[in-house]
Amino acid sequence: MDSQQVLGGRYRLEDQLGQGGMAVVWRARDEVLGRSVAVKLLAGPHAQDPSSRRRIRHEARAAALLSHPNIAQVYDYGESVDGLTCVPYVVMELVSGSTLEQRLAAGPLPPKVAFRICAEVAAALAAAHDQGLVHRDIKPGNVMVTSAGAKVVDFGIAAAVGRNDGDEWGDELLGTPGYLAPERISGDAVEPASDVYGVGVLLYRLLAGGAPWSAETVTGMLRAHVYVEPAPLPSLPDVPAKVSDLCRRCLRKDPAQRPTAREVAAVLARAAGVRIVDDELSHSVAPAVVDGEPSIVLVSRPANGAGRPARRHSLTLAGAVATVAVVGTLVWLADPTGSGQNRWPGAGRPGQSGQPVVDASTPGTAPGAPTAPVGGGTPVVGVPPARSGSPGSDAGTVQSGQPDPTSDGGTPAPTTGTPPASPEEPPVDERTLSSEGGSVRATCTPDGDARLLSWAATRPYKVEQVDAGPATAATAAFRHGNRVVQMTITCTDGVPSTENTVSE
Repeated sequence: MDSQQVLGGRYRLEDQLGQGGMAVVWRARDEVLGRSVAVKLLAGPHAQDPSSRRRIRHEARAAALLSHPNIAQVYDYGESVDGLTCVPYVVMELVSGSTLEQRLAAGPLPPKVAFRICAEVAAALAAAHDQGLVHRDIKPGNVMVTSAGAKVVDFGIAAAVGRNDGDEWGDELLGTPGYLAPERISGDAVEPASDVYGVGVLLYRLLAGGAPWSAETVTGMLRAHVYVEPAPLPSLPDVPAKVSDLCRRCLRKDPAQRPTAREVAAVLARAAGVRIVDDELSHSVAPAVVDGEPSIVLVSRPANGAGRPARRHSLTLAGAVATVAVVGTLVWLADPTGSGQNRWPGAGRPGQSGQPVVDASTPGTAPGAPTAPVGGGTPVVGVPPARSGSPGSDAGTVQSGQPDPTSDGGTPAPTTGTPPASPEEPPVDERTLSSEGGSVRATCTPDGDARLLSWAATRPYKVEQVDAGPATAATAAFRHGNRVVQMTITCTDGVPSTENTVSE
């Protein structure tokens, strides 16, 4: 594929953002909706490999089922003819930020930032689990960190709860060795508790700086998951006992003894200083955030017979807690050269007008920069080598005798970019504002400008365009067919409010 080539009659390729062993990701222009998107295409021989084609199609279908601010949104799937080759591609939102793996290379995170990120990951997983999907590859390389939140990416090996994918994937054990739950190894079970185990390993690594086990080989790591109890989380400043206990419970061998993703999100949100609002939503109306108090919104399914349409559980983190730095480089797939360096031209700043909607989702997603699933079971590109003792960052088929992904690859060079903001500095005020087409989380700057922290469409609407500000008026537009709902957010006396207009 070449620059300026048009896929599906609408997606014009512009800049290549990254390339891995299985896929290449481009920045593209959707000429129908007039927005920037990320397009992921199978690379080289994978374009004709039936298994690779099946995986990228599966990834698109799995992610398209989900609508959550902490999950990278899939817009479209198609196949384009390049010469004699038919190349599948997935169109996704463009997210500003870096992978969590890349962020960790710049240094450890403050505990409250770690709590916030893991809470948002758990919130995303809770939404997936409610739709009957298990991600199966939670790791730092599959979490994007932006100015407004964390986004879970790469649903390439996701599977339906209760289903063993042996017939679809063959005898391969897909995932990343350092994060595989015991039941995945012993029987490749498909259950939500396996994702919770991955969150437990992730939380442990963010807080302790290494893995809960010491292993020299892939085989040793797999045996540790099944037979060896994890080392207790060290006593750390600013890490409450409830978080240490939660981490221990997430890593239990018996999946029935682990907490749900929903509980994990709630506990970590409290630890991060985020208020919890438990509310039943009807008619797509989001609960308001009270007087700027940090909050996490849990949207529950109405009781049967309550006269409300059944809705999936959604857990959305909102509020003012640590803003994780947006690293200057954009991270997408793994560094194909193994150098730990990335090539990301044209990184737009979060909130740039005309960029695709990104929850300013996930601890920050902002428009203008890419985030994308990396294709099931392939390494994430741009991710520096795992530190010694870390659970490892390589994803793929787990086979005994492979080089140990947790071996010391050297200390990655710190990623340049904006330094992390203070985790204790909240916005002046914050509100969750709603419309027929979707909702936004907004705050006001000290200068009186409006700034959007996150946004999400309400089904069947899709995000069309966002200007996140800061600006006198920030805007978010949601489309369903010919009907467009635009939210115009302004600030009065430091409090954001919206004026909603509908056009057809």
